[in-house]
Amino acid sequence: MQRISNDRYPTSSTDGRQGGRRVGFTLIELLVVIAIISVLIGLLLPAVQQAREAARRSQCTNNMKQLALSVHNFYDAKKHLPSSIRPAAAGTIRLGSFVQLLPFIDKKVLWDDYDGTENWAGPNNILVTSQRIGTFECPSSPSPERLDANPDPYSTGTDWPDTLTQPSPPTFVAVTDYASSIGVDDRLPAVNSLVTAGKGFFPKNEKPTFGNITDGLSNTIMLLESAGRPNLYRRGPVLVSSSLKNGRVNAGGWARAASDIKFAGSDRSGTTIPGNTVMNATNGENCGGSVAYPNPSYGTEGTSQPFGFHLTGTNVAFGDGSVKFIDEGVNIAVFAALITRDQAEKVSDGSY
Repeated sequence: MQRISNDRYPTSSTDGRQGGRRVGFTLIELLVVIAIISVLIGLLLPAVQQAREAARRSQCTNNMKQLALSVHNFYDAKKHLPSSIRPAAAGTIRLGSFVQLLPFIDKKVLWDDYDGTENWAGPNNILVTSQRIGTFECPSSPSPERLDANPDPYSTGTDWPDTLTQPSPPTFVAVTDYASSIGVDDRLPAVNSLVTAGKGFFPKNEKPTFGNITDGLSNTIMLLESAGRPNLYRRGPVLVSSSLKNGRVNAGGWARAASDIKFAGSDRSGTTIPGNTVMNATNGENCGGSVAYPNPSYGTEGTSQPFGFHLTGTNVAFGDGSVKFIDEGVNIAVFAALITRDQAEKVSDGSY
């Protein structure tokens, strides 16, 4: 009988050889595979991060649309806009724009519990104003659980508690990353002669109407991003200090009238206000450290400026309810023209 050669039918053996060859990867092959996988992960991570940020920015846009719609619903019911009520003296009763919008963002229960006879941080209101409200929060903004406090009891920034930790019952308030636009800072024209100061969409202590916005609703900014407050951020974004004693913006609480924005710009570093940089250099003037309160430059006003955690710009809501993403390189005179309500400036979409 003819013998069949085993060379055509190799058999496995317990030493991992098959047909005289070892099964598996060599060390070099394994290292090459690992290197290829690492490169692919490195290429995919930025794309994943960008996709996540795109989703967060989309949610931010939706939040601002909801707030813009609530302003229109408020107007239909009240026949005026929800400007903040803000007497100049410290310790007075103030009513913020966003408090007035509560019934129109499905938070009527909170509105019913709000006591208009005392300030937003008073004992009857703190259980309401300490509640986080998702519509007021940008999902790109860090530390959404951060808190704000009434500055009236503190004479300087160094008097502030180092961190705000919520006791029970609460004494601090929840925050917002959005702000009502109240106008252009009177100091800005001295920095840029092309800019005209003037009232914005929600001038404080008034009951303005759409008829006052003669520049047109589609040409006038209603709401701005000023994210991260009361923590102080500068370009990067970089958190200036983890201590509110050393670095904080006088603003942030969603119930505060001081969380409105009077637009002033800053220098590019974000350390000097006003200036020719429109947004994302800082989210506001630093009121930490030895700065006195009321602030010599602002009085009891807030110190916010436009700032977002999106790439290269911020969302803004216009008076007609539209929300647009404006690039941070926008010309300051163009942006200021969009802030003022009745200066008859000529601004086209191509300008921003």
